[in-house]
Amino acid sequence: MVGSARSLLDDDEEVLAEVRPHVVYVLPPLAVVAVAVALTVAVRFPSAPIAVAWLLAAMILVPSLWAGARLLRWRSTRFLVTENRLVYRRGVFGRDVVQLRLQRLAEVHCTQSVIGRVIGCGRLVFEVASGDGPLVVEDVPRPRSVQRLITRTLDEMEPPYGPTPRGVPSPGSPGRTWTQTPPHGVAAPAATATAAEFTPASVPGRLVQLDELRRRGIISQAEFAAKKAELLHRL
Repeated sequence: MVGSARSLLDDDEEVLAEVRPHVVYVLPPLAVVAVAVALTVAVRFPSAPIAVAWLLAAMILVPSLWAGARLLRWRSTRFLVTENRLVYRRGVFGRDVVQLRLQRLAEVHCTQSVIGRVIGCGRLVFEVASGDGPLVVEDVPRPRSVQRLITRTLDEMEPPYGPTPRGVPSPGSPGRTWTQTPPHGVAAPAATATAAEFTPASVPGRLVQLDELRRRGIISQAEFAAKKAELLHRL
């Protein structure tokens, strides 16, 4: 099962996390089986008709089939986080595989009930920037840790609208800014060329980039407002 999920990846693609549904996914049918077995052992009718025996057998057989189906689905479901994308594979006989590039992610939401917080289980919802429907992954163990891992990976990637403009806080380090250092062996551009990089036509694109950083929580609302005012003042 694991190999089938990893076979979808490139040879040099690094897997950052690999999880299957929380064990709570298979607990309800197992609990029903346990209760049915306990009732069958506790209730004894030496002179009862054969129909009672069939009823007791059905009380064990039906939840056992339910538990077996749940166990197969649990074993066949995998959620992978790599340095480039998310891979969600599920299905016992059929196959449902979702692959989502990290660059397309707009938001990552984590939802946990009170019981989910106690046992360490929850739901992750991945909003897609292109407007497609969200990817929902249920029964994720330690969902907040997975959410932080994905957010940290996004912070280390290049912003979705290209290189961050000069003066915009770096996603990996909010207190630092991108300097766009030239490749090794290439001379740094002259000061006049650096000054010419800013044009009134570039302001809308830079505002879009800043707003994207704000929505993803990389910069605060105050930092966004200050940088926006600075760009508009330079017009």
